Amino acid sequence: MTKHATRNAQQRTFLIFVILSILLLGSIVLSLSYGKDISTVLAGIFSHEGFGLVLRKIRIPRTVMAFLVGGSLGVCGVTLQSILRNPLAEPYTLGISGGASLGITVSTVIQMQNLLGAYAYPLMGFTGALVSIIVVYTLSMRKSFNPNSMILFGIVASLVFSSIVFFIFSLLDPDKMQMTLMWLMGDLASLDISLIPFYVPLLLAPAIILFFFGKELDILSLGVEKAHYLGVHPPRAYKILFIITSVLTGLCVSASGIIGFVGLIVPHVLRNIIGAPHTRLLFASYLGGAFFLIISDVFSRYLLYPVELPVGVITGIFGGLILLFLLTRKR
Repeated sequence: MTKHATRNAQQRTFLIFVILSILLLGSIVLSLSYGKDISTVLAGIFSHEGFGLVLRKIRIPRTVMAFLVGGSLGVCGVTLQSILRNPLAEPYTLGISGGASLGITVSTVIQMQNLLGAYAYPLMGFTGALVSIIVVYTLSMRKSFNPNSMILFGIVASLVFSSIVFFIFSLLDPDKMQMTLMWLMGDLASLDISLIPFYVPLLLAPAIILFFFGKELDILSLGVEKAHYLGVHPPRAYKILFIITSVLTGLCVSASGIIGFVGLIVPHVLRNIIGAPHTRLLFASYLGGAFFLIISDVFSRYLLYPVELPVGVITGIFGGLILLFLLTRKR
């Protein structure tokens, strides 16, 4: 590549990062200030009553969680699409959503809320996700973490766990499962705000670690044989990346439920714009995933106001339409 072409590529990448940053900042402002002017929002930040109370109890916590969950799902999507060599892979490909769903459903059945209160859903959701991770990890280890085998094991695990969830639903009173259904569709409003300080480091730490695997992901995307020749041990790399992305996805699910398409659409779109280098793609996908989920949450709150939709429904609609557009336009 000539110096001129390299310079143009760098300028283009810089422009994309600037655009993503502006979009993200705009979505944050919109999430905090919808229906109010900026001066009211600024005054509310320093107030403990009126609109200030709404900001502190509702809008700021939801915006923070949407930023963390959206960004985390974005980087998980990039990582899994690379190690599985499948542009349509997403954070839930490895069966984590099915395990988390079962954990939440069991929590409702045995009424863990009476024992753990606000901690019940996050704890049981992550426990279910962890069970799924252990199952898929154990099965994949027998196949030396072959990408095709990992996908198949993840699909089977998800189907089995989801079938158990539907079986339990068929036996119980639908009214008792309303909160569980909302969580399964993705809900940023149900998490107790007292848990957010714990989730901030838990969600940031694994995402930051993944940023340092950009070069390894570049090599792994070339295939197992070439990775060996270039000094990367694929089974070990797959093992490490599998654990990090799975745990991070499990934390996202425990905090906000199952929010689809963020980890699929955002990396897929940005990969076509930025290109293959994963270091840049990881950072861009974090910004893009955060923007996509925050703006989707704004739509979920105000599209049918005063009725509030689960944010997973909005990401599913937007993500499905974007994916359909890409598939019909792509040669």
